[in-house]
Amino acid sequence: MRGLPEFAVQRPTITITLVLLCVTWGGVSFFTMPRREDPEFTLKIAIVTTRWHGASAEQIEKLVTDPLEDAIDGLEEVRLIRSTSSSEQSVIFVELEDSVPGARVDDAWDRVRARIRNVPMPEESISPFLFDEFSDTSVLLYAVHQRPLDGDSVIDPQYAYSPRQLDLYSERIRDALRLLPGVSQVGRFGVQEEAIYLETDEGNWSTLELTTSQIESLAESQNIVAPGGKIDAKDGRFFVKPAGDVSAVAAFDSLVVGVVAAGEGAGDAGFNQVPLKNMGLNVRRGYIDPPQRICRYGTPEFETDAIILAVSMKSGANIIDICDRSKGSVAQLQRTGVLPPDLAVSIISDQSDSVKQRIREVGVNIVQAILVVVVLVYLVVGFRTAAVMAANIPFVVISSLAIITLFDVQLEQMSLASMIISLGLLVDNAVQICDQSRTNQIAGMSPREASVEGAKMLGPSMLSGTGTTIAAFIPMLIAMDGANREFIYSLPITLSVMLAVSWVLAMTFCVILAAWFIRPPKDTSRPTAPLPWLMARLGALDRQLRGKKRATTPLQQQASRGGFYQLYAGALSWSLRHRFVTISASVGMFLLATRLPVSSEFFPLTQRDQFAVEIHLPESSSIEQTNRVARQVEEMIRALSHHVDAEGQSHERLLNMRTIVGGGGSRWYLAWEPESLKPNYAEILIHTTDGKFTHDFAEQLRVAARQGIETLGLSPVAGARVVPVELALGPPADPVVLRVMGNGLADASELRRVANRVKSIVDAEPDTWDVNDSWGVPSQQLFVDVDSDRASLSGVRNAEVAATLDAYYSGKLLTMYREGDRQIPVYFRLNPESRQSPAAIKDAHIESRVGKISLAAIASVKPQWRLESIDRRNGNRTIEVRSRVNFGASGNDITNRVFSSAAMEELRAELPPGFRIEIGGALEESMKAQWKMFRSFGMSFIAIILLLIFQFNSLARTAIIIVTLPLALVGALFGLWVTGNAFGFMPQLGVLALFGIVLNSAILFVEFADIVMKGRRSGTDQPLTRSEHFAAIVDAARQRLMPIFLTTATTVGGLVPLALAGGPLWTGLAWLLIFGLSFATALTLFVIPVLYSFLSPTSRGDV
Repeated sequence: MRGLPEFAVQRPTITITLVLLCVTWGGVSFFTMPRREDPEFTLKIAIVTTRWHGASAEQIEKLVTDPLEDAIDGLEEVRLIRSTSSSEQSVIFVELEDSVPGARVDDAWDRVRARIRNVPMPEESISPFLFDEFSDTSVLLYAVHQRPLDGDSVIDPQYAYSPRQLDLYSERIRDALRLLPGVSQVGRFGVQEEAIYLETDEGNWSTLELTTSQIESLAESQNIVAPGGKIDAKDGRFFVKPAGDVSAVAAFDSLVVGVVAAGEGAGDAGFNQVPLKNMGLNVRRGYIDPPQRICRYGTPEFETDAIILAVSMKSGANIIDICDRSKGSVAQLQRTGVLPPDLAVSIISDQSDSVKQRIREVGVNIVQAILVVVVLVYLVVGFRTAAVMAANIPFVVISSLAIITLFDVQLEQMSLASMIISLGLLVDNAVQICDQSRTNQIAGMSPREASVEGAKMLGPSMLSGTGTTIAAFIPMLIAMDGANREFIYSLPITLSVMLAVSWVLAMTFCVILAAWFIRPPKDTSRPTAPLPWLMARLGALDRQLRGKKRATTPLQQQASRGGFYQLYAGALSWSLRHRFVTISASVGMFLLATRLPVSSEFFPLTQRDQFAVEIHLPESSSIEQTNRVARQVEEMIRALSHHVDAEGQSHERLLNMRTIVGGGGSRWYLAWEPESLKPNYAEILIHTTDGKFTHDFAEQLRVAARQGIETLGLSPVAGARVVPVELALGPPADPVVLRVMGNGLADASELRRVANRVKSIVDAEPDTWDVNDSWGVPSQQLFVDVDSDRASLSGVRNAEVAATLDAYYSGKLLTMYREGDRQIPVYFRLNPESRQSPAAIKDAHIESRVGKISLAAIASVKPQWRLESIDRRNGNRTIEVRSRVNFGASGNDITNRVFSSAAMEELRAELPPGFRIEIGGALEESMKAQWKMFRSFGMSFIAIILLLIFQFNSLARTAIIIVTLPLALVGALFGLWVTGNAFGFMPQLGVLALFGIVLNSAILFVEFADIVMKGRRSGTDQPLTRSEHFAAIVDAARQRLMPIFLTTATTVGGLVPLALAGGPLWTGLAWLLIFGLSFATALTLFVIPVLYSFLSPTSRGDV
């Protein structure tokens, strides 16, 4: 280790060649390594979806959800099962244990499939489906839609594309995109599937001696793809196929359903055939009605129906290359005429823009760090030293890129964050080498000797400091597991590599540069650097006024560089004489800092040019009702788009928006969890023209939806919850969530009563809004109460009642009509007039084995209030009470306040047996993440202590250095409190970086103080007197003042732009480091020397 500097200086050609090779390798790695917005990890969640037409939420829960949950719960890999049973649908979220390795996740899902496949369902046609690609995030969203031709402002209705035409064009685009390298899949949303309906009214159908089963058999017998055998001839083998396919929809009209006696002139058989159309059944070709989803694309000027294409990328691919290729492929389709000129393919979301922006931010921060180092160091010690220190930064960063690729690190959010965090750490080693080289040269050494000897002296301490900083981050890989570990994997790896590279280059490359370029002042009494020159002039003026002589020796000159050194030496001497006062003041400041009301929001909001709007209607609402409300909100968004800022500048804030009615679409952002199919739900993704408009735009939309804005002619949205959602960095979770749980099939009314009490407590908080619960409101349903005796006498079974009513109102699938390579479903149902009249159900006729029986003869129809949605968690009924919070308020703080309130304590005391209230949402996620971070901190603390003991072989010196850690928290917590930032994930990483910088300074001080003490005691066996001992400590501290000051100044200077304009991701971290490092440096310069004075030997008589 000590030979590294000497080897580098003796063989500079080899050293520089190796450095340039690493830089070249790093440059190539930068342009070729994979890029993505978020780290690649396996989200161990799958969804089991089961549909049962006509079933109520209670039936779904008991006959579908419950047996499926029981089957899944038996698997040891499963950690959590949460489900929602609603009318006609069961949705079960299955989460695996974090300890399940990524390679075994697919095997676990296969076992889940095997389990649910063997679960008996209420009907044979019901089949649970497991979707295990729930975590795939779409890197690019397109809207395929029609646009007005050039010169037109609107689309001519006679030339408007049908949904089928949009479907065909979107298929062509999808097929082209799927062929691109790196593209995993291309999903489509908003496709309106075609269907053929055979419809009639109830009055006509009740008189026909025809059943749905007969129609189904007739359609299937005509519309077949059945083998007709094969012929083995001399010329080969020929397959025979009967021409039985129905080739046109019109053929359904002419299907023969019976015969009647013929009159005169009848056929040979004496009968006439009766086609379907003569039976009063209308055959209509259209689209699935009601649709499952409705998609639209809108701009400030217009809106139109659209099909959404969601592009996902393969593992290890480059997001920038994929998005560029995708856009190029679409442009080629347009240029070559494959797509017509009035068909637009508009980009809704492009994650590559965010990745490019973050890479630019890292580049800007590196440039800023270099400039700050050059300017600050030039002002203090001159340009030569500044240039050497600054040159080290890009070489370290680029060389590190080469090495992190060996650990499968990609350019994404965490690795880029670690690069920015490490900028303040990697400067330190270069500062130490350059400052010591300059100091040695001032003392009379040659440049080469000064650089080598300085590196030899500081190398072990710098290595120890680098090791302790690495030890602060590496335990994160041990303390965390599963998806959490995969998510943060690149951060400790990148930081550790950059710190290790910075030490190696400081001991080699930086030593060479220091020997070549750093020179002492020609006249130490006449410094050339701006600040020392100014201080020297002021000192000379002071001496002239006082009549003192000029300093002659280098030590005297260094001691008399100005009032700053003298002031520090005097202050430290006072602190040494009043050691208990100094220590008591430090402890007091630490205790005060821990009492500061710093919020604990773990995951901050992002400042993206996107936000979402969720629209919730009552659970019984139809998709048509939800669509009407969604259109009202879209018009509201357009009205609010135009904005005039404080300076009178006019801006259009809306770039475009995508609306999906009837459920969510793809996962277009890692922390966004799309909703399953729900007719009462709509999602609007809004793309703003600039991220700085996002927050105000979302807030104004919230106010407009709740209260209206009279000046813009906007009325409040009635009968729906309109919730603008700004995106956060963490997992998808509401800011405030409290779960009311009851064991098993707990009483729903009692569960609802407790949940309502919880809602009232949450609603009483001044910063909460949109207080709701996961069960929603019950709906009025028509309950058909079958009289079993009368039904039995009439030959009707309950199953036949259910099947007939389902066919009448939901539609009975008769067959599949084949058209080329497509299959179009054919349904029988009542016409819209009959289906839209709830009162008409009493006139329905039930098909049975003995004919059609009036429903009124065997059953009574009466309205009842029924649950529309039932949530469960690990088999227990659960109601989640959820709320949003006002901007600037902490959801975690509000949740803690509500959970520990007197009203909540009173409610918990009244809970029936088996009931409980738990914390959920963002606070639950924060507590889980913080627990893992605390485990990491504990491991780091133990590792740091062990490294320090190995370094110094002294518990006393280890204790002195460890004391710097709580001192670092004083300024850190104060900075967060003053700036109003929460102590979240990024600030916690900042604390680790802060510990690294402060530990490094403390280690170097203790090492240097030991050297000074050893020098002062050399030649004598007598211990130093107290005054000699204190003087030696002051001398050591004064010599370490410059490098400590330069490290702090350069780090703080580089962080100021990040703190002022870095956005929510970086602001808290930057301010924490700025305040924490400033306070810790000031305290370290006094407290560490004071503690060192306690633990070093002094003579008895002078104590």
